[in-house]
Amino acid sequence: MLDFLLYSILPFLFILGFCVTIHELGHFIFAKLSKIPVEKFSIGFGPPLVRMKIGETDFRIAYFPLGGYVKMAGEDEGEIAKKEKTEAPDVPGFYDAPIWKRIAVVFCGPLFNVLSAGIVLFVMILAYGVIVTPFMKITVEASSYYARQGFATNDSIVAVNDLPVESWEALWEIVDRTADNRVRITVIRDDGSMHVLHARIDEDSAGIAPLVPPIAGALKQNSPAHKAGMAQGDSIISINGTTITSWTEMVDIVRTAHNTPLRFTWVHRGDTLAAAITPEPFYDPVEGDTIGQIGVFMPHGRTQVSFLRAFVLSIQRTAEMIYRVLEIFYQLITRQIPARQLGGPIAIFRLSTESAQWGFEYLLGLLAIISINLGLINLFPIPALDGGHIIIAVIEAVRHKRFSSRTRLIIQQVGYALIFLLIIFVTFNDITR
Repeated sequence: MLDFLLYSILPFLFILGFCVTIHELGHFIFAKLSKIPVEKFSIGFGPPLVRMKIGETDFRIAYFPLGGYVKMAGEDEGEIAKKEKTEAPDVPGFYDAPIWKRIAVVFCGPLFNVLSAGIVLFVMILAYGVIVTPFMKITVEASSYYARQGFATNDSIVAVNDLPVESWEALWEIVDRTADNRVRITVIRDDGSMHVLHARIDEDSAGIAPLVPPIAGALKQNSPAHKAGMAQGDSIISINGTTITSWTEMVDIVRTAHNTPLRFTWVHRGDTLAAAITPEPFYDPVEGDTIGQIGVFMPHGRTQVSFLRAFVLSIQRTAEMIYRVLEIFYQLITRQIPARQLGGPIAIFRLSTESAQWGFEYLLGLLAIISINLGLINLFPIPALDGGHIIIAVIEAVRHKRFSSRTRLIIQQVGYALIFLLIIFVTFNDITR
């Protein structure tokens, strides 16, 4: 029960609470800067669990944490309709503010999500350093471009453009600074001979990869491997009697064997151990399929970076996450990815549990991803979402005329209906997975 609380409930509430609070804080801060009265600031929906009145604003934490809202003066359509009928004077509210202020108030919610993701990544990089792959031996596909250029499996890369490299990431840093990604690579063969080869290295090119040894990196708490007694640093020798020489070989066997017991043999501090380990099923949203996992992370190294380098890397990674999320949205719209891969609260709960079991660093990484997703999704031009509010404000600016309260109410109700249907759909996806 304690494990369920520590590794499931609390991580889920932490991620959801942080992302929602930051989002609503963006709306709240700019509303206050714009002199728009804020009547309610709620994390969650439904009856308040905790509430506190500060000035004009009723701050509350509600029972249902799947979202939140900031209610500004004039946003209640019932009140607006009543005002229009009686023409009674009232406190200037959200819809009385200039168009640009309304757009800014709405946009600041998603903006705060993206900015907070960048800050989380910055702190994470500064605290934990950067993960590197310190294995410079390579594996090369026989019929690939790299094989034709003279590269061979078990070659050790020692220099790129005459600059020594000690990690796969260092190689890419040099490649990225080179015109057309064409580089001169120095390798050492198993027989000790040195060769200088030329190639155009492309991240999207298949055929070359680091030859990672089958050594256990970080282990997930309560995973099949953890329960079997495997520990970080252990060397995996064989699976079902088949000798394992690389990390890729092990992964290929485990991925296709979910719920199927496998006989693992490994070395732990000089002792040879063996046990039956059953990979647990895990739905991979990228591949859209269920794969097997034993809860062992690939071995890696770490390097600490300076304050400035951490700042630059956090911006780069935030931009990469934004690009990746937008790419997935595009692929969903163009049906390159099936809609059944969409996930909702249950998927977030499962992912937060997985991340917490790997460690706090991985939980922070998921937090950044979820925050960016929340910010970008809210910019969709759907009524009731921030993007819908922005579209309405733009249309009113073009028309030089505000929509009536009745029209706004209908638009909002349509938006809520669409969101409700979407929640049902993604929840169905989560359950069927």
